[in-house]
Amino acid sequence: MLHIYDESGQVADLHRWELPCRTKIGLVAMRCIFCLQERPGTKEHVFPVAIGGRLTTDRVCKPCNSTLGSRVDAALSNGFAVRVRRAQLGLAGNHGMPPVEYEMLLGVANLADHPGRRVHTTFNKTTGRLDIKALHHASNVIMPDGTKARQIVLDERDISQLPKSIQRERRRHGMPPLSEEQLAAEVRKAAEGVTTIENLAVHKTLRVSFAYLRHAMIKIAYEMAFLWLGESYLDDPTAAELRAAICNPDLTSTDGLPGYVGDADGCDNFNFWSLDKTHHLVYANTVAESYGIAIAVRVFDIHAAVVWVTKDTARYLAGHDAPMKLRFLSIEPGSGKTRDTPLMDEFLRIAAAMGEG
Repeated sequence: MLHIYDESGQVADLHRWELPCRTKIGLVAMRCIFCLQERPGTKEHVFPVAIGGRLTTDRVCKPCNSTLGSRVDAALSNGFAVRVRRAQLGLAGNHGMPPVEYEMLLGVANLADHPGRRVHTTFNKTTGRLDIKALHHASNVIMPDGTKARQIVLDERDISQLPKSIQRERRRHGMPPLSEEQLAAEVRKAAEGVTTIENLAVHKTLRVSFAYLRHAMIKIAYEMAFLWLGESYLDDPTAAELRAAICNPDLTSTDGLPGYVGDADGCDNFNFWSLDKTHHLVYANTVAESYGIAIAVRVFDIHAAVVWVTKDTARYLAGHDAPMKLRFLSIEPGSGKTRDTPLMDEFLRIAAAMGEG
């Protein structure tokens, strides 16, 4: 069926169009798996590309892809623990550069033993170590003779800025500037008093958000259910529940869904596979005759989810191709290697490996 789309992605009214050169022509009608509207499809990575996802579908429209990508996928790709793993594996995503492994320690922090003293931490690629630099700090102090003084603290690497700092502090407190001779004397005095802090302790507050992480893991399970169970899955009542929860911006929209979303080491559904920080795993299996099919997802050795994707087992497993719909997929993000096989074949592989051991 031929569809002609206008610039907004909607089906064009042919009575009002003269088919200008920029008209988009699509040869296949598609229904977006999230909004269920007929719109042009865009490439959607089931596992976000930032974590090395290679499996894609073209059944997500641009508006849904954009909204869910920025709100839901980003919650998984940019989560604290996942960014650390991406840094270790060199996974850059769409931005061209992988995260820095110690990025949570970068930026401005405070010295633990000197409240109010700030430092700036950067990562030195040459040495592979953190570089801590003291930031300008000025405070009032009481000298041993009881007089008040203004103390200026600079990093030794910024000692050339000391004359400017002295003159600036004097102006702020209504004092006349020092002459060049007086200023040089103060700089010499400061140079004689340089101190080195050993075993520097830095205090930094980290804010870790888990907002929309449940949405992201359930979204992967939903998309895998569509790919494995077929087009009819979009009309499944459970699919409608999952779809509505994933697309809802309310943080609590997924709370009522049955299943598990949490730490990978707390998920018993992956006991046959060792925790591997370099792989993603996903498989579909029947849970119980009355409970339907569940899809289990594991991202690295960090997050895992078990999502019931349908309560109608017979709807998908009645035909001769039933074994092909209960599948297993392993993705190695670094190399791009995948293993996509019927789940029974994966269990046979495991059994054979255990027999050889």
